[in-house]
Parts: sequence; structure tokens; C-alpha cells
Amino acid sequence: MAWFLLGGHFSNGGPDNVNQALIKFADRKILYIKSNNKPVRVLEIFWKILISEGIVVSGVCAKRYYDFMKVFHKKFVYLMHGCMDFENEINRLHLTSDFIENEKNLLNDAKRIVCVSEVYSEWVKKRYPEYAEKITFVNNGVELEQREKKEKEPFSIAVGGGNRCIKNNYAVSMAVKKLNSEGIPCKLYIFGRKYPGNEEIEETDNIKYCGHLDKTPYYEKLDYISCFVMNSEVEPFGLVAADALNCNCSLLMSQNIGAKSIMKTEKCDIIQQPHDVDELVEKLKYVFGHPNSDRLYENIDVQACSGKSSFQKLNTIVVGAIK
Repeated sequence: MAWFLLGGHFSNGGPDNVNQALIKFADRKILYIKSNNKPVRVLEIFWKILISEGIVVSGVCAKRYYDFMKVFHKKFVYLMHGCMDFENEINRLHLTSDFIENEKNLLNDAKRIVCVSEVYSEWVKKRYPEYAEKITFVNNGVELEQREKKEKEPFSIAVGGGNRCIKNNYAVSMAVKKLNSEGIPCKLYIFGRKYPGNEEIEETDNIKYCGHLDKTPYYEKLDYISCFVMNSEVEPFGLVAADALNCNCSLLMSQNIGAKSIMKTEKCDIIQQPHDVDELVEKLKYVFGHPNSDRLYENIDVQACSGKSSFQKLNTIVVGAIK
């Protein structure tokens, strides 16, 4: 039985990186998108939906593909990388009602809803209790390869996701300002795009936007960052946690970061209140004096997040759901 992975894998973004890993570590034949040419890709997707024995919809797909699956009574599993309804609300995305309705249809009609971490699956169950019985999880497959250690820029901090409200990077920027006011010369590097209508994070001598980078230049910058902060309201997984640890950055995470599922953490690693600037200041002061990158890297449960095991677990769920 060949199932079709319906999702992009051409860019350096969260879902695309997950799909890349699934394709790379597949130990059986699966169908996936091969063309990056839009008109050809559309035809390819219709064809592969038609000939597949089932589909893994990786993230919200276009409504035309959902409608096509429905016409041909195709069973599918929904691989959930995020909740568009929630993100539309908190990030002010102004998504159309049709897009939100399409996500609701996918959740309703999927044979299984597969979240990308155990932490996230619990959050989704609370938001959608009516689907709790069909919600499960497969930790994202991550590539672990600790790079050569470079001399870190003292008191340097990085965040991802640009100025998206869900990331709570504004609170981190305020913590950086407070640390500087106390005589600690912090610098904040913000990776990702600026989104209109989201929180305004003022760019200063100590706060710099780096934009959205491909993996190689991104890693080259992370090599010199002291601490990566993941301060999200909720993060389905957060592959950047592995990126940070690969580049020997210390890591601070809020309670709802999915990547927590794959490593053993201590109280000093976790931000309890993402909006509490004072807590962020104290946690940053501690981690500057007590780097945690080696400890966290060594305490990753490799079996829980290897690309091979992630694919195998997903494949077992898919086969059971669409047989």
C-alpha cells in the first residue's frame, strides 16, 4: 500500500522540514510531491490523490484537494503542525472564513489527527475535546549533529518567528532592554519575518532583525549565539530547539513547547509565565552563568525523535487508519 504525503518540502520552514525528514527516512514506498512548478504541482497532487491508497495531509491543504479527496472517498490522516483557528486569532492573520472552515473540515473528517509532539497533542485535546479519541502524536524527526564549538558573543540572545504575537518575542525584547538598563550588555537577534499588524518590536542598537534565512547562514549565525529563547504561547514542536542545541546555544523554553517531549529538562530551563519580563530576566541571568546546551543535548531521547522512528510510527498509524 502506497500512501501520499500531501505537503510541501521545498523550503526551510517548520512543516516543510518535517516533510523532508519523512521523505528522507521512509523505509517503504510512499508518494510525495516532486514538482516545484505550480501548474505541474497542482496536476501532480490531483493524480497522486487519485492513485494513492490513502493520504497524509501535512498541514492545511487547499480546499480543492480536500474536495477532491471527498469526491473519491479517500481516507486521510491529518498531520497537525498548528491550529490555524487559534493562530488566526492571536497572530491577527486575517485568514478567510473559507480557510478556517477548511481546517475544521480536515479535523472533522480525518481518520486520525496526528500532532507533532505529546505536549501539543494534550493542548489540542483540550481545545477540541470532541476529537480527543482520534488524536494521537508522533514526535517530529530531528537531525542531531552537534557542530564545532565557536566562541559565543557574550550575552547574545536569539528568538525565532519574527514579531508573531504567538511567539511572545516582545516580552523577550523587554527583558533585553531591562538587562541592558542593569548594565548587562545584551543583544537580541530576531530570526523570521516582520508581520504587519503584529507586535511592534523596536529595532535598536541592541535589537536586530535578521530576516528569514536558509539553513546554512542560519546555523552560521547561531554558532555565535549564547542563548536561544522559545517563549511561545504554544509551539506544536519547535524544530529550532534542535537547531539551537546543534549550534551549542543554551536554550530556554516556555511550558507549551512541544520539543520538551524529547528531552529531560530542569526547572531553570522552563519559562513558567511567558509574559513575565522579570522571570525572563532572572532565567536569562542564570543561563548566562550556567549554560545548559551540553546537558540538554545529552538528555535528548534519540529514540523518541529519530527520523526513522518518527516515520515508522506515523506509517503504523496511517496503515491502521486507512486500511
